[in-house]
Amino acid sequence: MAQTRTDPFLLSVVGETLPMRRLASWTIATLLITQPLAAERLRLDSLLRLGRIDLQVTGTGGYAGECVEVEVINKLPSRLDLFIPAGWRFGSQDSTIQDLLVVKDEVLALAPHGRTRVVCRAYCCEASMGGPGAGARFQPGGMASAALVKLAEQLAAGRYPDTAIQQAVWAVSDEHPISAIDAGDAAATLALRQLVSGITGRPVPWYTTAFAAPEEGRVFNPAPVHMTGRVEFQQRHAGVLTIVVKDAAGKTIRVLDEGRDLRQGRYSIDVELTVQGWPKGQYSILFAVDGTILKRQGFEL
Repeated sequence: MAQTRTDPFLLSVVGETLPMRRLASWTIATLLITQPLAAERLRLDSLLRLGRIDLQVTGTGGYAGECVEVEVINKLPSRLDLFIPAGWRFGSQDSTIQDLLVVKDEVLALAPHGRTRVVCRAYCCEASMGGPGAGARFQPGGMASAALVKLAEQLAAGRYPDTAIQQAVWAVSDEHPISAIDAGDAAATLALRQLVSGITGRPVPWYTTAFAAPEEGRVFNPAPVHMTGRVEFQQRHAGVLTIVVKDAAGKTIRVLDEGRDLRQGRYSIDVELTVQGWPKGQYSILFAVDGTILKRQGFEL
């Protein structure tokens, strides 16, 4: 009978001669144990926790888009592959400056004891604070909240203007109005608003709110100055149209249109309203024909 040959390497590992069936089982079990560990080496948080890399994170001078540079130093004597995931949050070292949320995966390869740099696509996520200037320093950070991670992962798959993405991030991180999100295109704006609505549970607004210019040292001013939107309704008979704005108490605070003759048909009316200095709260725009309300559209400041 031919003798079964056993791999000397396996013998040196297990320390004794094992039947071939036991060796096969041991090998499979070993693979099952080591594979997750190999995958974990790609995770930035694991590498930081294990002390295998160092990070130096610096602002490039903006607060939206390619605004943070990350230098990664490999402390191992072997090649290292890793990625900075969408949803990673770099914490500012200055408590008056906003943290930055990464919205695009960045894959890096480092030589043994090597270092490399990458500029990450990131956005501020603390609207009431200042924006980072060039050279601003950040902590290595960690994964953001579940809601921000979900948003970042979805943003990584789409193409939107930086201003719209920034407002979407603030809508999740700071509960800013979803109506502030404007991608410059009706379809893109609706898609981004629906994404934020799905994450936050808040309704998709029919209108867009514009805000005042930010004050010195800030990147956002919460004071609304302008509201626009489009309202559609069906006019079933000829009559005289009146459009008014009422506050939450039902008081008329603005007459937008009065005395316009309408024929039977379907109408689409663009509404533009200056709201600078108005108190915060709920408002309604009422469309009435011959004193009968046809449509009521609410908005919030």
